[in-house]
Amino acid sequence: MSLQGEQKIYKIGQAAKLVGLKSYVLRFWEGEFEQLEPIRTASGQRLYNDDHVKLISHIKTLLHDEGLTIEGARKRLDSFDPQAEPEVVSKSAEQHQAEQLPLFNVEKKQERPIANSILKDIHAELLAVRKLLD
Repeated sequence: MSLQGEQKIYKIGQAAKLVGLKSYVLRFWEGEFEQLEPIRTASGQRLYNDDHVKLISHIKTLLHDEGLTIEGARKRLDSFDPQAEPEVVSKSAEQHQAEQLPLFNVEKKQERPIANSILKDIHAELLAVRKLLD
């Protein structure tokens, strides 16, 4: 990551990781959202600055958290100002880190029976719900 002005520059994998997405999602969104135009190097490599990352995080919120369609997200992006939401990236990164935490550390032998017991209970409850729905 180098500095351009005061903004950091990220490669596509780095930008994707910051917001908890895969690189191919950013490539797809680039074709769907005209506001998302990464910087291109002479060799065609995509580079993203902090404003791009904020925009990506906002798109993710619109699609994943608010449940909008791509068309709905496009309409909402017309009024988006990356300068107005300085904490979006850090919140998203914190949320992403929390989502990655395992429920149990099943590497520890003593926790395996607890995890298995809870999973069996959940399985039984799901079977009961399925039976009610049939």
